[in-house]
Amino acid sequence: MTRAQDRGTGPAFRWGETPIVLAGSHVVVGIAAWAWVAPHLGLPPLDPRALALTTIGALLPDIDHPASWVGRRPRVISRPLAAMIGHRGVTHSVLAVLACLLLLRWQGFSRSVIDPLVIGYLSHLAADLLTSSGLRLAWPLRQRQAIPLCRTGSLSESIIVTGVAIWAGLTILRRHPGFGL
Repeated sequence: MTRAQDRGTGPAFRWGETPIVLAGSHVVVGIAAWAWVAPHLGLPPLDPRALALTTIGALLPDIDHPASWVGRRPRVISRPLAAMIGHRGVTHSVLAVLACLLLLRWQGFSRSVIDPLVIGYLSHLAADLLTSSGLRLAWPLRQRQAIPLCRTGSLSESIIVTGVAIWAGLTILRRHPGFGL
């Protein structure tokens, strides 16, 4: 991703194109992560409320980009964030995950709310780590971490997300044979 694209001025962020695909990718990866993690936490993997919370968590880090699916909703938040810190800054860091976790605990939310939100958020960071742009996980430090398997919005991203979706579906079917094939 170029610096212009990172600021939302490049061609990857035209209305109705890549951001919708990226949002969909993050939702699929988030739900797959929840389906895998939930049983290990003693929580139901197919609970509609948990899936909705996971989806919110999976989209939330992109609040720092006004052209993203979530950033287009509260532009009063996303535009100042983008101007001050840019995309993939603090909202894409371990600091943001910890702040989110602590804020939710301080507000008295239960694990049934916190766990899916945090798993969704972490899934977003994991998916972004697979791109060539990587993340500044230790924000405010400048060093980026990446496992560059794909470029954002590329065919290889679609292949990875499709593989994750198939794996998640098979995992759910194995754990819940009542769905059957």
